[in-house]
Amino acid sequence: MYMNGTVVKKGDTIELSYTGMVDNEIFDTTDEELAKKEGIYKENLKYGPITIMLGAGHIIKGLEEELIGKEVEYEGNVEIPPKKGFGDYKEDLKMLIPINKIKEDATPGMRVMVDGKIGTIERVVGRRALVDFNLPLAGKVLKYNYKIVRKIEDPIEQIKSLIKVYVNKDVDEVEISEDNIASIYVSYELSIDRQWMVFKKSIADDLLDNLDLKEVKYIERYRKTEKSDENDE
Repeated sequence: MYMNGTVVKKGDTIELSYTGMVDNEIFDTTDEELAKKEGIYKENLKYGPITIMLGAGHIIKGLEEELIGKEVEYEGNVEIPPKKGFGDYKEDLKMLIPINKIKEDATPGMRVMVDGKIGTIERVVGRRALVDFNLPLAGKVLKYNYKIVRKIEDPIEQIKSLIKVYVNKDVDEVEISEDNIASIYVSYELSIDRQWMVFKKSIADDLLDNLDLKEVKYIERYRKTEKSDENDE
C-alpha cells in the first residue's frame, strides 16, 4: 500500500472516502456505483470523497479517532462500538405518543418529528403510536472501510471546502491578511440562504478552533446591475 508520508492530525482538513456497514449490510458509502448496487443510492446526494475537518465533529467519534495519526493515502478498516458511533440504545427513549401529535398518517417505520425530536414509529396502538427516539443505528457495532484521499494544505481552499461541507454552496472570494484575519465575501443570494444563516456561526467557530486565524469576517457583497433605458432605441 503506497502512502506519501504525511500524517494527518487534529485540525487538518482532508478528503475521505468510506463505506459503512452494520450487520454485514452497507448503510452509507461515498462510492456512487456501490450505492446503486446496494440499493441505497440517493439522487440528492453528491457522491465521491467528502471533505472533513478533523476534530470538528463532522464524522462519528470512533472514525475520527481512527483517522488521526494515519498517513495520507492510507487505506484501512475499523470496527466502532456504539459508544463511539451513534450511542447506546436506550429503552426509555421509546414512548407512546397520541396520534393527534403526529400530522402524518401514522404507519410503522415512518420517521416523525414530535416536540422537536425525530423518531421512528414502531407500531400503532389504538389512538397512540409507539415512537422510538433512538438514532436508527444506536446500539449497533459499525464497520468502516476507508481511504484518506488527500490533505488540503492551502488555508483558502480549507475555508472554501468547509463552507461547502456545511451549506453545499460556494462563496465569492476568500482573503487571509498578514495578521491572520480571514475575510469571506458572501453573495446576496448566499446571505439569505436558510442553511447559511443557521451554520455561519458554526463555520466561523470551526475555522477559529482549527486554523491559525484570530478573526473571521463575513462581508456581504452587493453588485450594481445596469438598468436598460426604456427610451433607447
